[in-house]
Amino acid sequence: MTNRVWTGLLATMVAGTASAQQPVINVKLAEAQPAKYTPPLCPLKSGGGKVDKGVDALKKSFEAKTPADKQASLQLANQLLTEGITKENQAGNAAAWYYLGRVYIQQGDVGGIDSAFTKAQALAPSCELDIGQYRQNNWALLANKGLELQKQGDTEGALNLFRDASRFFTGLPHVLSNMGVLFANTGREDSAAIYFAKSLAVAEKDTALVEDRNATALNLALMYQRTNKHPQAIAALHKYLGWDPKNNDAKKALAESFRAAGMADSANALEGAMIGELAKKNLDSLDTGDLLNVGVAAFNAKKYPEAASAFGKAMARNPWSRDAVYNVANTYLAMQDNAKLVEAANQLVAIEPLNEDAYRLLGQAHRGLKHEAETLKAAEKLVGLPVHVEVTSFQMGKSSARLQGTATGRSPSDAQGKPVKAGPVTVVFEFVTASGQAVDSKEVALPKLDAGATQAINVEGKGEGIAGWRYKVK
Repeated sequence: MTNRVWTGLLATMVAGTASAQQPVINVKLAEAQPAKYTPPLCPLKSGGGKVDKGVDALKKSFEAKTPADKQASLQLANQLLTEGITKENQAGNAAAWYYLGRVYIQQGDVGGIDSAFTKAQALAPSCELDIGQYRQNNWALLANKGLELQKQGDTEGALNLFRDASRFFTGLPHVLSNMGVLFANTGREDSAAIYFAKSLAVAEKDTALVEDRNATALNLALMYQRTNKHPQAIAALHKYLGWDPKNNDAKKALAESFRAAGMADSANALEGAMIGELAKKNLDSLDTGDLLNVGVAAFNAKKYPEAASAFGKAMARNPWSRDAVYNVANTYLAMQDNAKLVEAANQLVAIEPLNEDAYRLLGQAHRGLKHEAETLKAAEKLVGLPVHVEVTSFQMGKSSARLQGTATGRSPSDAQGKPVKAGPVTVVFEFVTASGQAVDSKEVALPKLDAGATQAINVEGKGEGIAGWRYKVK
């Protein structure tokens, strides 16, 4: 998920309500304020009476010797300014609201800051720049502190700071997008979609934020897909592809949502066009994922030599990509190229020695070559398997990978068909680089499984450069 909603309630305060709401105090905000008083950068007319006294109390708070004295001065300033607004008919005086906002900043009262500054700016538009600086500066202050908590893994603490920050300023998308990331990473996709949508609306308005805009649009589409809101995902991906029409990842995602939304013809047309464009390119210039896509399209069209070329290049790059090896093996089977099928099937056995298909392919290849001893050996391996292990999902990240699969019990026998007693099996999964170097390994203990009984397998490997997997029986 790419790192980078709520725009805050721009509440209008009226006479009699300035101190009626329970304040939400952000201690970090109050503690990080400058120690020196700064005069306003816009002309404000004095209101006299309690407003002037409130301003004096605010200034004196900066000169306080102790934290307790500072808080007492701020409380007095708050009280005087509020009474000026509610009891001395100063609700229409921009200065009263502006200085009340300044008091709220020192106190860390997030809602008070937003409400008071909103009213002050409405009454004194010339103060927009000054107020905007306070909003953005304190937005950045809370955002940075939120990022620190995010890096420390304190998701809820970071979200609280980001929420407060977003009440001050929404002219940049980063806080909103970070909130989307945090919600997405904690399984709250609906909330993540709301924040990514808010972030995207901001980023779309600034041509200097193209990268943020594009990343957020893809994240938004992903959230819609995760929540099965595929019409919305289609709209978001169409928008993205209007900005980056050659992005194949976005096209693949769009095809996925087309198919999930019941628009199979649109999905097929898009995928066909993508693969057609890829097939025109030098295969060596394609990444491994695109090579596999080209190979699948060629295989389905029964263009087996083209499929073998694409799959073969993918396997050459990464002999531990089970998809590449399995696909090229099946292509050689379709071509009746048994010599090459032996090579591919042997590699498949090296990757997953408890998989029935690997031995069937190996036996078929040797049978086609009239290798009787090797054919018998492959058959013995197949019928003697205590379990059949099928890996159903393999997801790679920058520094980790996750593998999921299913072990299914069998009724093993020897070469003469005599039943063999099966017992528990310990399988060691290795997460490897494209060169076959093991980065991490995990053991999975499988109990004795009756024929047809199943057990789920879930393992995660940690480390850089993981490009494939293999396992062995301990």
